[in-house]
Amino acid sequence: MLVQFYNVSKIYPNGAKALDDISIQIDRGEFVFLMGPSGAGKSTLVKMLFREELPTRGQIFLASRSVVRMKRSDVPKLRRNMGIVFQDFKLLERKTVAENVSFAMEVVGASSKDIRTRVPEVINMVGLKGKENSFPGELSGGEQQRVGIARALSNRPLLLIADEPTGNLDLNTSQEIMELLFDINRKGTTVIMASHARELVRAARKRVIMLQNGRVVDDSPNGESLL
Repeated sequence: MLVQFYNVSKIYPNGAKALDDISIQIDRGEFVFLMGPSGAGKSTLVKMLFREELPTRGQIFLASRSVVRMKRSDVPKLRRNMGIVFQDFKLLERKTVAENVSFAMEVVGASSKDIRTRVPEVINMVGLKGKENSFPGELSGGEQQRVGIARALSNRPLLLIADEPTGNLDLNTSQEIMELLFDINRKGTTVIMASHARELVRAARKRVIMLQNGRVVDDSPNGESLL
């Protein structure tokens, strides 16, 4: 088991309840969609995985380690095991494709030898060979998201978290990004993807965890609830 949430609740100081007694388990190698309306708790759940938020109650484990109890000094090590893909790409505009990817490795202390080997490897993996020296402003939205995915994969994460990765893309580009994520998953990386895109999720026939008002209201192994 890679991810475990046990009776997790999150209540903000103003009294808003973002998560209400959530218990879920995700196996290594799974591809899981998180769905639900705005305010359902998807973003809070995702932020708890990389310890940007802590629960008010409950326990969270990643690879059998407590995310809640770990020391603050261990958080960077936790995050090294994760790759995060954002809806709005979050690329460094003044850095090239290769520099954006290598920067993600530099900040976690990767050796220059590993960076030289890994950067072209992941750029090729996401279909951007030949674009190494391009700047984000010279790329399409889909290409920018591919850079975001390459950056997220650069440190060989156990878990890839994709937060609305197709939210700013057209349908054809979204489908290409989904195929890339499925391919990454087939190679062994666990993927958790938050999404509003019902048609894309329905077509994927993967596990869907549906959230509403901070609670799990459905957990379908093949997305049957969307059919």
